[in-house]
Amino acid sequence: SQAYIDACSTSEAKYTKNTPSAKLLYANEVRKYQDAIRQYYGIVQSLPKLGRQDIDSYLSEASGIMQAPSTTAADMTIEPHLPQCYYFYSESALYELLKCAAKCSTEICQALIDEQLKEQMETFQAVIESLKISH
Repeated sequence: SQAYIDACSTSEAKYTKNTPSAKLLYANEVRKYQDAIRQYYGIVQSLPKLGRQDIDSYLSEASGIMQAPSTTAADMTIEPHLPQCYYFYSESALYELLKCAAKCSTEICQALIDEQLKEQMETFQAVIESLKISH
C-alpha cells in the first residue's frame, strides 16, 4: 500500500544511499503504478465535460435510489438488487455536514452578514447550537 501511496505523489521520488531499504524494495512498483495512474488520469481528462444539468439529473436519480430502508419490523425489506451500502441516510449525512460547517461557523456567519442574510445567519447559529455541535 505504501508503494501505491508513493506512486500517487506529485513529486518524483529520489532514492539515495540513505533511503530506507523498505522503500527501495518497492521502488520498481512505484514506477509501474505511476505510469498506470498517469494513464488513468489521462483517460479521465479526455472524457467529455459534464454539464450542470447532467450532474443535477444524476444526483436526482441517485437520491431516489439511496433512501434509507424503513426501520419498522413490518417493513424491514431491502431491495434485493441494491447492496445495503447504497442506502443513503440523509439525517446522518446532514449531521456530518453541519459538523463541518460548525468548524467554520464564524466565516459562514460573516459571509451571511456580508450578503445581508442576517435571518439565515441566525437560523444557522440556532441549528448549530441546538445540535450542540462544538466548533
